[in-house]
Amino acid sequence: SVQAEDVTLSFADKAQRTSYSTTQQVWEQNGITFTNNKSASTSNVADYAKPVRLYANSNIVVECTSGNISQIVFDCNSSTYATALKNSIGDAATASSDKVTVVLDGTSNSFTVAKLTAQVRMDAVIVTYVK
Repeated sequence: SVQAEDVTLSFADKAQRTSYSTTQQVWEQNGITFTNNKSASTSNVADYAKPVRLYANSNIVVECTSGNISQIVFDCNSSTYATALKNSIGDAATASSDKVTVVLDGTSNSFTVAKLTAQVRMDAVIVTYVK
């Protein structure tokens, strides 16, 4: 049987951040990894939590080591940031208030937002995966 699990990755503080540099930061919780890469951004990766700040032209990757991702809810800090993230992702995402939801087919253990079109702030990421 397919068993779905939810993992919440919190940006309330830096407790779940496992590495940080001016070009990349990595947050991990229960087999879920969230990576922010500087990529083409003109700004260095920001050293913030509550919320985490993700700058325009950087990229983000969500990965799961325990199974394949079926849904990701990005809990953005405001509807403005949610709209910016939705625009960065495109048709695969839906936005409601300050949350952006991406439903995946459950065949991949990673999801990448190749380029943020504007700054995005996030309080948390909730990942649902199937084993």
